[in-house]
Formats: sequence, C-alpha cells, structure tokens
Amino acid sequence: MLTVRKLLPVLILLLISPLVHAQPEWDWKYSDTCMVFSMAVNDRGYVATGFGYDVILISPTGKRVYKVPSRDFAYSIAISENNYVLAGTRGFYVQLFDPHGKLAFEYKTGNQVWAVAISPDAEEFVAGSNDGWLYFFRGKKVVWKADTGAPIWGVYLGREVYAGNDAGLVVAYSLNGTRLWEKNLGGRVWRLKSDGKHIAALVLHTGQGVTSDVYLLDGNGIVLWSRHFDDYVRDVSIHDGRVAVSGDIGSIDLFSLNGTQIYQFPAFSPFWDVATRRGYVLAGGGGRDAVLLSPNGTPVWYFQDNRSVSVVAMSPSGRYLAVADRTFQTVNCQGTVYFQTLFKGSGGTSSTATNTTETSPSFSSSPSAGQTTSSTTQTPTPHNSSESGKGLSGHAAEIGLGLAALILIALLWREIRE
Repeated sequence: MLTVRKLLPVLILLLISPLVHAQPEWDWKYSDTCMVFSMAVNDRGYVATGFGYDVILISPTGKRVYKVPSRDFAYSIAISENNYVLAGTRGFYVQLFDPHGKLAFEYKTGNQVWAVAISPDAEEFVAGSNDGWLYFFRGKKVVWKADTGAPIWGVYLGREVYAGNDAGLVVAYSLNGTRLWEKNLGGRVWRLKSDGKHIAALVLHTGQGVTSDVYLLDGNGIVLWSRHFDDYVRDVSIHDGRVAVSGDIGSIDLFSLNGTQIYQFPAFSPFWDVATRRGYVLAGGGGRDAVLLSPNGTPVWYFQDNRSVSVVAMSPSGRYLAVADRTFQTVNCQGTVYFQTLFKGSGGTSSTATNTTETSPSFSSSPSAGQTTSSTTQTPTPHNSSESGKGLSGHAAEIGLGLAALILIALLWREIRE
C-alpha cells in the first residue's frame, strides 16, 4: 500500500515540472566512437575531451579541430585559453597537444594520471599521479616534483599549487616547489577544487559503507567549515563565493563561504559531476539526467537523456557549458557532447554542425596564470532561457507560482529527510 511518504518524491517532481521550462536548446552536438572520460571548456568556447583512446578538440561552432591518439584513456584533461590541451592518461603519461593537435610534450610518470591543471597561457601545468607524485612543468620541462605519499586525485594551479591525496592530505606548494603547508583531513581526498583563495575538499570514508565530508579551507590550510554526509558525495565545485555538492546524496546542495546552506535541490538521479559558475550550477553523470540550476536553485532546464550522462563542464567564466553522454558496450561504444552558450557576449556562436574538421585560427594573447577578470554584480540571464519575450503579467504569475511551489517543495523535502 502506498503511503504519503512514498508519494512525496512524486509530488515534488510534479511541483518542479512546471518550473522547468523545457529540455535545453543545444547550440550543437558532436558524436564519436567510445565514451567521454574527461572534458574541459575554455572561455573561447573550445571543448577538449578525453574521448576513448583519443583526445578531441571541438570548436565553438561544433566542428572537430583535431582527433589524435592518446596514451590509453585520458582520465583527466585541461585546456588553456590559447587552446593547448593537457591530458593525463591511464597509460602513465602526461601529454600536451598544441592548438593544431601536434604533440608538443609528453612525460611518463610512475602510474596513471588522475588529475591535471594548466595555466591560461599554457606556460605552466601540473599533474597528480597514482604513484603519489605531484609534477610541475614550465616551458615544457619538468621543473620539480614532490612525493605526497599516496595517489593524488585532485590538483589546482594558480598562484600556488594544491593537491589532495588518498592519505587524507591536502598539500600546498609554491610555484618554485617549496612545500608551504599540509592539512590531514583523514579518509581519502577524492576531489579538490579551488577559486584561488579557498579550497573545497571532498573526503571519503569507506568501511561498512561510504560516508563523506566536505571541507572548506582558506589559503593557509585553516578549516573554515565542514559538512558531513551519510552517503556518497561524488564531486564538489567552488566559484564566486559558492560551494556546490552532489553525488548519491539525494540532492544538490549549495553553500556560501561561511557555511550557510543557500539551497538544497531534490535529486532523483545520482549526479556524479558538478560545476558552479556565477551562481549557476550544472550537474550530471551517473544517471540519465543533467540539470542547470539558477542562482536561487530553480531549474533553468532539465535534460532527460536516453543514454547515461558521463561528465559535465563549464568554462571558467560560466559563459559556456557542455554535457557528455555515453553508450558503453562491447560492440557499441559511442559518446555525444552537447554544447550551449549560456550567456551572450562578443564572439558567441549558436550554429549547428556535424562531424567535420576545422583548421585552428590564429590565437590572441591570453591572461597569465593567476590573473582574474572583473565582473559586474548583476546576475546575468541565460540568453536562450524562456525569460525573453514574456510580459510583466507573465513574469508575475510565474514568480508567484514559483514561490508557492518552492515553499511546498521545501516542506515536503524536510518531511522526507526527517
């Protein structure tokens, strides 16, 4: 017999549905053989992917710039603003490809490479390996390396270098290789993200089951706050004063830098990958759904795929986003990348394309590592959202309906959690 508690998720979904304007309107989509293991987008709209046994670079118009073989699966990938692509592979290699797909540099580590990061001008890059070593490169040379003592799952490159490893350590190094500090958080530091001033670390504890802790640290390694989850948190993201959390926890949670929960969005699918930019949160992976949430936690769109979503990504400024899905079988392995321009701006594109090749254009200068750009405090509106073209009465009705629905959602969700 159905109880009210069992029906609550269905009721919440029905309440959410009117707030979701539609499936997303993609600028373009690109399909190729095998699945996307890793993906990164730069602020020029180029998408770098670890696509099966290849590294593929896709232009802002959806045309393939190049497809080159990597040293086995590229489990981690990063792209600079001048279109150099850095890949960390299962084959124990760090590989750097130039904007035309030529191998500019490669280095063999002691094990598979789980995490990489690159500066905007591609002059510096770092890699964290399963061998426990952190590698720092400048000018396509190894400048220094450091043994952290356990496999490294997350790295960050800015004015300093941060890494998180399997022994529960978050460690910080200067760009010349000096070890600045370390913090033992226990468990396994599964994900590590930074905005340059703060560090968001996801720590897993395994035993009878998996539990998780999310920590926010300052640039000196001081813990500002932590949150415990009795379930499996899969990913964290930090940007513009907000920390996003997702996984197998039944929700997407967003926190401020002081630890206040901004919202908790009910999740009926697992979300293993999350990105936040300019207050917006993109989540997907682990199930058949992906969602884009506005700064107040209401859905901009909800993507219901007929295949499994593998990874999601947003460009550093949040102007562009991408979602990748997959069919991973012995005889049928295929992946598709879906791309959207979230905010209007100079150089934006919205044309559809098929799998064709494109020659890379000339490249302008890009900001140096650690350089930031200013932004206004006004919350931008996605240019392809259904907000445009509505009258004031339509806006008022939608806002009223939305507020009523959100109140009901909050009450019902609290009932579920209790």
